[in-house]
Amino acid sequence: MSLNSFKYLDLLNKEQRNAVESTNGSLLVLAGAGSGKTRVLTFRILHILYKKLANPSQILAVTFTNKAANEMKYRIGKLINLPIDRMWVGTFHSLSLRILRQHYEQVGLKKNFLIIDTDDQLKLIKNICEAEKIDTKEVSPKYYLHSIDSFKNKGITSDDLTENKYRKNDSEIRKIYKIYQSELLRLNIVDFGDLILHCIKLFQKNKSILSKFQNSFKYIHVDEYQDINPIQQLWIKYLYQGNKNICCVGDDDQSIYSWRGADVSNLLNFEKNFLSSNIVKLEQNYRSTKNILNCASSLISKNNGRYGKNLWSNNEVGEKVTVSGFWDTKEESMYVSDKIENLLKNKKKLSEISILFRIAAHTRSFEERLINLGLPYKIIGGLRFYERREIKDIIAYLRLVNNITDDLAFERIINVPKRGIGKSTLSKISSYARISKISMFEASRQIIFKTNSKAKVELYNFINNITKWQKIIKNFDHIELAKVIIEDSGYIQYLKNEEKNSKNPENLSRIDNINEFLESLRDFDNLEGFLEHVSLVMENISNTSSETITLMTMHAAKGLEFDYIFLAGWEEGVFPSQRSIEESGKEGLEEERRLAYVALTRARKKIFITYVNQNRYSYASHDYNLPSRFISELPDEIVEINDSSYIKDNNFIKDFLDNNDFAQDVISPGRQRLIENSNKNKIDWDINQDYYFENEIVTGSIVFHKKYGNGKILKLDNDKALVDFENYSTKKIYLKFLKIID
Repeated sequence: MSLNSFKYLDLLNKEQRNAVESTNGSLLVLAGAGSGKTRVLTFRILHILYKKLANPSQILAVTFTNKAANEMKYRIGKLINLPIDRMWVGTFHSLSLRILRQHYEQVGLKKNFLIIDTDDQLKLIKNICEAEKIDTKEVSPKYYLHSIDSFKNKGITSDDLTENKYRKNDSEIRKIYKIYQSELLRLNIVDFGDLILHCIKLFQKNKSILSKFQNSFKYIHVDEYQDINPIQQLWIKYLYQGNKNICCVGDDDQSIYSWRGADVSNLLNFEKNFLSSNIVKLEQNYRSTKNILNCASSLISKNNGRYGKNLWSNNEVGEKVTVSGFWDTKEESMYVSDKIENLLKNKKKLSEISILFRIAAHTRSFEERLINLGLPYKIIGGLRFYERREIKDIIAYLRLVNNITDDLAFERIINVPKRGIGKSTLSKISSYARISKISMFEASRQIIFKTNSKAKVELYNFINNITKWQKIIKNFDHIELAKVIIEDSGYIQYLKNEEKNSKNPENLSRIDNINEFLESLRDFDNLEGFLEHVSLVMENISNTSSETITLMTMHAAKGLEFDYIFLAGWEEGVFPSQRSIEESGKEGLEEERRLAYVALTRARKKIFITYVNQNRYSYASHDYNLPSRFISELPDEIVEINDSSYIKDNNFIKDFLDNNDFAQDVISPGRQRLIENSNKNKIDWDINQDYYFENEIVTGSIVFHKKYGNGKILKLDNDKALVDFENYSTKKIYLKFLKIID
């Protein structure tokens, strides 16, 4: 070893050192956010090796990602000169695979077995449903796949699964699961759930093999212990029974993945599950300011299902957390972008700025704003708004209605949702179009009567729909057209079925994305203008910079940190999620609060929290939002709150333009254009129509609004008015946005 003394222990604080040196028995390290848990894990393994308590091959360390495993190996490798290739460091799945490669025959597999991905799993289930004549229109194959995966996460095999009359499609699930497993064995393949489940079977079936691995691992380490599921817990307990030395590191306050099977009760019941248990709390935070920690600690203290920790720091007190309310999402995104510009002015890096959302769909207004200003950004753990599957699908429908010669759009949506129009039919249409030198849409119209395939009726209906929608656009605006397309095409029902059949957050957010998409259409006068905008946006975002602002959901942010964090969309019903509360009650609310805690503790220096008063999907509701209950749970003395009146009392655009003392190397192209145009009186902002009014607007006045057109004042309420617009629903609008029609 390169180390020849105990000096490495001097690099640890008291609690960290206690965790590193407590090598015997069962240890739970409750590691608060930013408290150095990775250092503790790494130094604990180093300490075991240095003290010669075990060889590298006798140490097992389970992480949740391969990246984390490689990082741990790299860190240990830098500290010592011993070869660590033989050390068992990896994910539950990779380590289980390593075990199965040695004893595959014990679970009925052959030597060259393969692992299949989700797409292949779905194909197999579809084939089973087709062979067994199981209807997949109401209940999709994805539902059955999700159900099977859920059973495997709980350690329930196809043989163990018993009848349950309260379970949706119970008989079909049991039948499919049994056939699915027999097919996997016949084809000599496994899915990811099988990797762990087969290991459990192996341990249960062959005590000598179990004993071999139990005795092999003198020390077991588990990272992110709050996120493990029941089958992973069982896997750990089997291996623990040998030497009974285990160290689990986790944070009950950061358990936010129940939707994928994580069960925080494993951590909370640690003392019941493992003998001679000891708990060490890492409470010193090295990341955030005192004010940020106090905010996070105050919030999470409202939860009951936790051990409890008191985070503290030697860092500076720092700035207060700023909470600001806005009328709508445009004002919200403009405020955030202005704050970002100010940070750039003060030489802060784009890479140290992040905007976090509870719902992925809410990135749209921020993306538009950043693109307009020329500020580069990236989205972590997801796609940019206009790159998302459902958005590209609806845009393809609009493109085809706008231009029936758009063959690319035609090919994208001819069978979305599925209409039974397969590759063979599409190939015939494409060949006919090329030979006849016409569009694929026109080719479809011409050959529909020349085919007797099963797709004939669906193709006929599709053509009729496109033709009908082309007529609609002559009498209705592009927003109404989009709504009709989404409904009549069956697309919204298709998404609802996906949502019903899966708990994957990606599927749960697709309808939110569609709602956000409909809201975005309001920014444009017509369909052509919108489609042109999308083309320009896609062109702009294809040019990314190494220095970017990071946008992501709060779930995706776990494990990351930034100097400046903007937390958008803190409205009741959005965050905490109404869906989570309705589905899981108090437990759902507590997990939402843990998610808020995770979001707050991503920040090192400053947090900005924003919410909007107007419903984010105003086309669908006239309701107004309340600020999130989580805002009221933050300590008053270290929170600066600006409600919606902050907007009318401050002219952000004027400040934005007047504050032009930016160094040329940090000024954004968007601000430069605005400053140049402001001198020519060419600035035109929807939300800054500062028409002066001196009590000339009264009830009954006919007014004009740039976005909504003409309307009649129904009621006055201080600086706002309830307006009945001719082409839109009734809306409450600031008076400064209205102009009387003479």
